Amino acid sequence: MVSQRQKELLELLESQTDFLTVQVLANQLGVSKRTVHSELKLLENHIQRLGKCIEKKRGVGILLKNCKIEQPFTESLDTIDTYSTFSRRIDIMKILLFDEEMISFNSLSELYLVSKTSIIKDLECIKEILQAGSDITLKSDVQGTRISGTESDIQKAYLQFNRYIISHSNYYYDDTIRMKMNVLGPYYEETIISVCTNILYNYVRDNSNALADYYVQNVLNIFIILVHRNLNGHHIQENEKTKGSEFSLFFEESAVRLLHKAALRLRFSYTNEDVKFFSQHLIANRFESLPKETIDNGVVKTLLTRVSKALSIDFSNDKKLEQQLMDHIPPMIYRLQSNNKTENPFTEQIKTEFSLTFNVIWVVLSEYEKKLNISFNEDEIAFLTIYFQSAIERAKLNRKILVVCQMGIATSELLMNRIKNILPSLDTIEVASVAELEHIDVYQFDLIISTIKIEIPEKKVLFVSPFLTDIDTQKIKNSGYKPSNLSPKNSTLTVQHLRKYIQPDLVYVNSEFSSKEELFRMVGLQLIKKGLVSEKFIENLFQREKLGGTDLPSGTAVPHGHPSYVNKTTIVFIKNKKKFKWDKYYVDIIFLICISEEDTNQTRQILSDIYNIVDTENVLKQMRKPISKTEIMEILRSE
Repeated sequence: MVSQRQKELLELLESQTDFLTVQVLANQLGVSKRTVHSELKLLENHIQRLGKCIEKKRGVGILLKNCKIEQPFTESLDTIDTYSTFSRRIDIMKILLFDEEMISFNSLSELYLVSKTSIIKDLECIKEILQAGSDITLKSDVQGTRISGTESDIQKAYLQFNRYIISHSNYYYDDTIRMKMNVLGPYYEETIISVCTNILYNYVRDNSNALADYYVQNVLNIFIILVHRNLNGHHIQENEKTKGSEFSLFFEESAVRLLHKAALRLRFSYTNEDVKFFSQHLIANRFESLPKETIDNGVVKTLLTRVSKALSIDFSNDKKLEQQLMDHIPPMIYRLQSNNKTENPFTEQIKTEFSLTFNVIWVVLSEYEKKLNISFNEDEIAFLTIYFQSAIERAKLNRKILVVCQMGIATSELLMNRIKNILPSLDTIEVASVAELEHIDVYQFDLIISTIKIEIPEKKVLFVSPFLTDIDTQKIKNSGYKPSNLSPKNSTLTVQHLRKYIQPDLVYVNSEFSSKEELFRMVGLQLIKKGLVSEKFIENLFQREKLGGTDLPSGTAVPHGHPSYVNKTTIVFIKNKKKFKWDKYYVDIIFLICISEEDTNQTRQILSDIYNIVDTENVLKQMRKPISKTEIMEILRSE
């Protein structure tokens, strides 16, 4: 199986139409050139199985090409190295979950020919995977170690296992759900997967529910797990109550229909508690709407008002946004309160493309965590970001750009991100494959950009590479296209809002932090000592990072804490001597954001200034040079 980073590298390689340097790939992935070379080496066999090969030209770059192979290679479980760390951990989880057996350090050490220390690390990793959204424990005694927890928690652990397997498979986000579910074949009976898939799809078709793939896949996973456990004699117990269970009676009819059909085909029994449990997941994944009497419209309207204020955009007349939030927020709160994690497959893309909107929404919504007794995570914030970003684009007279790519949406999305990063604007960008062109009114677009040669009568098409080189950028500018913004943007760097909250004694130049943990503790203690934040602020920073990394491909990070733990709005700047691994990327420039509750209306302005710096390459280059604190302060206080 390929790793997530290898999968991203493959997507980049498959999207290119010309040679690209390893440096370009490294920059796009946020890693070193050495790492790219290592990953390419590891991908050699997999690339060969795809019928492709890599052509290398010294001084030019690399290109992924179709190659003829004499015999197709089909991957099977037998080809996987059963003694690799990844495969070993999968195997141990299978023993714990599916075989329901006890394990011991000694037996596993002997079985896999590794040290007890390696097994201990394996179990720590397994615990972290299975406990995400679940309260299960790995209980150890003289007899060994086993999974312990309620049946509902055990099934949630199964769900995390499924997600882990699928995320490390060779399938991409735009592959069909049926293809993705095939990777679960070695763990569940094929008949279970087939029956549950067919029943669920028939249900969706018959009810005309326009559901996104991530909800369908979530419910399909839960359905398969519940049926598997029922077939093996495990049922949800009557005392396993979860928050929001009082709503489930509204949706038991749908849950009964689905379970009853599966029970008839696979011959198993289910209980009323199984029905209630499944019903709750149908609610959480928006298979049906919450009853109107359970929706607190006041919360939706208040959130809309506060985000509007923070973004300095009037959304009061956008009825579409209001309805979207009323449809989305109640089940979102329900999911978070009942500890049902829903993954958003586009979170990283949204964070990069709409970083300002994303972080503004997160800071504003953090005010409601105590009131609602929940903790927002990056996947949920990403969902909301799309709604608000769409509203931002509806609120202005903007130009429309169409991005076309032969290889489909994945490559078009990549190019779209590049356009957004290099030519930042609030213009609407739509993506399409060549096959979709005949179904699209291309004359509604002001600009058409394509990675392949296409001709459209009476319409100029700009041909570019998927990575949007400097030549391509200049080509777009020469076409007469000028990015739209809500307000005019000066050509020089201005940070008029940020400068008010920067203190010289909280600007760290040439610091030697080796991790974000060390940085949070040392800088946090200084903030506490100055009375700028409360003692809970440091702990809250760690909690925030667990919900989603705040690092960016540019080698920067923008962590922030809860406003309720901030006494006075302050922005801490750190320029580290060396880059260190934050979450996904290596960073050396950090803006630690501390915004108090009374200043949350300044969130957009402060973040806008920070992203103005982060998105300006020449400013980052200047900051990374060996310059003094005084020179850094001049940049941070530019007018």
